[in-house]
Amino acid sequence: MASNKTNSGSALGTLFQGLGFLLAVILVAHTVFVLFEFQPEGQLAQSVARAAEPLALFFPGLVDAPVPEAQVLLDYGLAALFWMLVGGLLGRIFG
Repeated sequence: MASNKTNSGSALGTLFQGLGFLLAVILVAHTVFVLFEFQPEGQLAQSVARAAEPLALFFPGLVDAPVPEAQVLLDYGLAALFWMLVGGLLGRIFG
């Protein structure tokens, strides 16, 4: 019976880690699209931007950067790091 609990805990931990990774990927994709000016009017870039905005939480504007490109890196990079850390932490707790 303990093995079933371990397997379900492991699956839940993996789910949390995967979710944190997926959210970070969305934020990194948005950052790359903005920095490399990847068809900002295109459907893909707009969809990723709409998904990234709420995922950035309170990070946009938290740290001021002198260059707009650095601001995008800070805003969305810190949020991506946050989601990776939260996913990893929850994965360890429930894994």
